[in-house]
Amino acid sequence: MSFTGSAPAHVPVPLLLPQQQNVVRSSLTVVIQLVSVDEEERCLVTDFAYAVLDGQDALGDVAAADVNPEIDSCDENMLPKVNMLFDGESDAYEFYNAYAEKVGFFVRRSTLWTTSKNIITRRTFVCSREGFREKKKGAKEAKCPRPETRIGCPASLTIRLTANGKYRLTEFVPNHNHQLATASTVHMLKAKKIRRKARAVRENLVDDTMSTPEFENEDEAYEFYSMYAGKIGFNVRRASMTVNTENVITRRMFVCSKEGFREKKRGAKRVKKPRPETRTGCPACMVIRLGANGKYQVTEFVTFHNHHLGAAAASDLVMVSQSTENDQDDAVDLADRSPDDSVHKQNLIKESATLNSLEGRNCKRYRCTKTPHYGDVGATLEYLQKMQHDNPSFFYAVKSDKDGKLTNFFWADSQSIVDFVHFGDVVCFDSGYALQGYGRPLALFTGLNHHKQTVIFGSALLYDESSEAFRWLLDTFKMAMNGMYPKTLLTDRSATISEAVAAMWPATAHRYCVWQIYQNALQQLSQAFHGSKTLECNFKRCLFNCEDEDEFLSAWKVMLEKYDLEDNQWLADLFSIKEKWALPYGRDAFCGDMKSVQQKESLGSELKKHLCLECDLLNFFEQFERLLCDRRSAELEADVNAIQSTKKTPSMRMLRQAANVYTPSAFKMFEREFELYMDCMLYNCGDMGTIFDYRISVEDNPKDHFVKFDSHNSMMKCTCKMFEFVGIPCRHMLKVLDMRNIKDLPVQYIVKRWRKDAKSGSSNGACPLSFDDDTEFTQTKRYTLLCRVFSIAASRAATSAESFAYMENQSNILMDQVEQAIQTRPPDIADLIGANCDRTENSVDNIVTEGIHSHTNFLNGSGDGSLTFPFTLGAGALDYR
Repeated sequence: MSFTGSAPAHVPVPLLLPQQQNVVRSSLTVVIQLVSVDEEERCLVTDFAYAVLDGQDALGDVAAADVNPEIDSCDENMLPKVNMLFDGESDAYEFYNAYAEKVGFFVRRSTLWTTSKNIITRRTFVCSREGFREKKKGAKEAKCPRPETRIGCPASLTIRLTANGKYRLTEFVPNHNHQLATASTVHMLKAKKIRRKARAVRENLVDDTMSTPEFENEDEAYEFYSMYAGKIGFNVRRASMTVNTENVITRRMFVCSKEGFREKKRGAKRVKKPRPETRTGCPACMVIRLGANGKYQVTEFVTFHNHHLGAAAASDLVMVSQSTENDQDDAVDLADRSPDDSVHKQNLIKESATLNSLEGRNCKRYRCTKTPHYGDVGATLEYLQKMQHDNPSFFYAVKSDKDGKLTNFFWADSQSIVDFVHFGDVVCFDSGYALQGYGRPLALFTGLNHHKQTVIFGSALLYDESSEAFRWLLDTFKMAMNGMYPKTLLTDRSATISEAVAAMWPATAHRYCVWQIYQNALQQLSQAFHGSKTLECNFKRCLFNCEDEDEFLSAWKVMLEKYDLEDNQWLADLFSIKEKWALPYGRDAFCGDMKSVQQKESLGSELKKHLCLECDLLNFFEQFERLLCDRRSAELEADVNAIQSTKKTPSMRMLRQAANVYTPSAFKMFEREFELYMDCMLYNCGDMGTIFDYRISVEDNPKDHFVKFDSHNSMMKCTCKMFEFVGIPCRHMLKVLDMRNIKDLPVQYIVKRWRKDAKSGSSNGACPLSFDDDTEFTQTKRYTLLCRVFSIAASRAATSAESFAYMENQSNILMDQVEQAIQTRPPDIADLIGANCDRTENSVDNIVTEGIHSHTNFLNGSGDGSLTFPFTLGAGALDYR
């Protein structure tokens, strides 16, 4: 028997009753199976037959207008019920699809409601025969019109987004106005047959013993499977995928390159030398799905191949198929079994892949996580070389991988280095620009100045994000800042970064940045935030406002119970490390109210449009320089406004003192604490020598705080630790001062970094230069370091005509001394310079500032190169430096 051509859209046949149609359907099924035709012709016959039956449905207008589905064969768990909950919209769709397959109809996505951020708040799934075909105006009547398939079927299922981020089934209509397909006819439809058969084959071959890691993105999973394939001996191809409304991949299948069969194109002419058949319907694959934690998890892993495997690749070689075809298989043929040696090879490699999965991710993925966009490396080098040519004190460094490819770039100009000297006590390292979809992997070292404005200490492009790369970055940053590193470092949650910080900056207090945690929560809890108008507000309160431990724990518990989030794994993981980020913990580490600054201003919105891959990188550097210039101009404007302030001077003595010393932004923080201390009640708890203990309570706050006061030198320590955390005396300390009749704020509690003259005075001699032998410390390195040292002094001397004249005069004297030293001991003067560098009081910057005025600085360079406070507070006796 031979059948060619396509099935006609409409065939004039007598009208059949629904019962007669069922008989015809069953008969056709038997006939088609018995007729000896190939697969393609059988599908054509099937399409032809069901086109006739579909026409019968339309012509007969379906006598049974209200058909109840046969649900006896359905499992109780497969029946839709009102108030059922689904984790996502796709889960509800798959559930309704499974129900429809059992009952005998097909499902189609219908109307939906979304928010401004494309979060689905309501969705309706309908029967495929819902509605009616739209009649287009002016359309000519076709000679052979397509059969009418839509007849207004009312069957539907509706879900709505709830406050906990899940979808609730709110409406379910089970009745249809047409006959439903039977079990013997549903599986005959071509699309359904292929999908069900392929799924059944994979389910029987899934290897549950294979342990696989989680992946940050789809590319990482592809690289992992490619590494596995290279060790086994086959090539990988990307196959089908599923995306959501935000174009985020929720499901992806990676298959063997021999999966499926070559498509036979109709009407194609026979060629004399056809290409060899390479596809054998191999079922080997790996399927990943996007989990609730934002990472991709492996849901299916089939290790079986029905063909001979090639030679295993070298351990550092990844075999990647050059083909990017996404063809689907027409059927899966498992007639050809893999030879025994291939199966043995898979068993040997299985354990190795399991043990090395995480190691492979750390080493292979992070060797060069991101490939630089075409032209980016050249543009970056052009910018860095130009900046150093224009300003010799401009610092930059480049890192390459083992293959010699440039992967990481760091740079900082002279003003950034000077800013770090004055405000480098707390640094926020933000490396999440690439993860937030900004295109290029920018990372910034930022802080805040005495006006609570964001300042940039250094910038980097990180295409390599391994632990080794982060160690290089931290060491390079320390080198650029003349051997200093911050007192406190705020970063995103990353085990790789934590490991690098612990290794390179062990004396630095490392905490997770609450602002970056909030940015991650916007992605992880996006559905929950849009399902409730108050959840985001309560979550922000836990992050930014709860400074008392009991208050924080209570607010967190109430939030989980109110919004039904006890089972949310992301929140559970976040709470398990609360000591690393929550405000009530780690208050010994100075953070300078960084959280409030990040809430008000973010560099992301200003940089995002310039970091996209469509924009030239040189254009980004121009915009970046403009951003730096604008922010530094804003700082100068704030300096002028602080000095020329016309606000009325406060009448109270301590407030008047604070207003004259603090910047307006810092004075607001002090003024708030000063007003609140009046509501505090003080109780004497005893004394020991010159140490007095006081208990401070507030009427609305059930928790008391305790203050130790030393009458010998007016030093204090409060259990709230606000002074250590922010650098502003707390209300409890001010209450003690008031009770002791101390009307002036002790000078040790006026932190230099919050003063109007924070940038005046010495740079602390924070250039601990250490000279080794000439083989390591070459003349070029000495020249580079001296340029940076003198650029700091030059930037300070250029602020006024008097300091400029003084610097010019001293430079002539210094040049004479240098020439004399060279003539006395040529050519090695390393010892002389090293000795001078050890005496920090005679540094160039000190000479300049001592000729104008002398000040002390809050940030002192300690012996180990870290930035420290002028004193520390112990748990017992007070220890001040």
